[in-house]
Amino acid sequence: MNMTWQGNDARTFEQQTARRARAGGAAIAAAMIAVPAVVATAPPAAAQESVRDCAVSDFAIVESWRGAAAGTAYIEFTMTRTGEGETPAQESCTLYRYAGLNWVDAGGERVGAWAEREGEGGSFTVEPEGAVLLTVAQPNPGNYDPQVCEPTPVTGVEVSLYVAEAPVHVPTGGGDTACANPEVAVPRYRIEPSG
Repeated sequence: MNMTWQGNDARTFEQQTARRARAGGAAIAAAMIAVPAVVATAPPAAAQESVRDCAVSDFAIVESWRGAAAGTAYIEFTMTRTGEGETPAQESCTLYRYAGLNWVDAGGERVGAWAEREGEGGSFTVEPEGAVLLTVAQPNPGNYDPQVCEPTPVTGVEVSLYVAEAPVHVPTGGGDTACANPEVAVPRYRIEPSG
């Protein structure tokens, strides 16, 4: 199709387009000559190494504090970075604020609902021998109808940081009770750096 410009300039549309393309190409070439070349360099080898993800077996986990407020028991566990698991003791690891956590009875069977995460997500770095606080908030089963709650004695919690890894059993010494019905008194947890 041979479209013609109206007015004083009677050149075809194709000629105008070709002229503009030549002018633009010359301007780009001139700009490339004027700008000094930037040479990309590889980052140092240390910067290329990524920090491994923490595994639950990298920590010694013990109950360190408990309290209660507004019908909820708060149980704090200190997770101390020992390096006994996937990450050697002299290396840092990255800990995500997500865990699989549930109450277990004396036979090691899960009782009630999986704990739900509260607070912010994301991750942080745990240094060798560093500590992390895992806080479990457990609504008081006594606040629920026993026929609905099905209160059951529990001996501790099981914790994992990956879906595929085996959880570790962490005993609690408080004579705790949890609702076997997973629809009520759902526990919550929070993972934060210590200090």
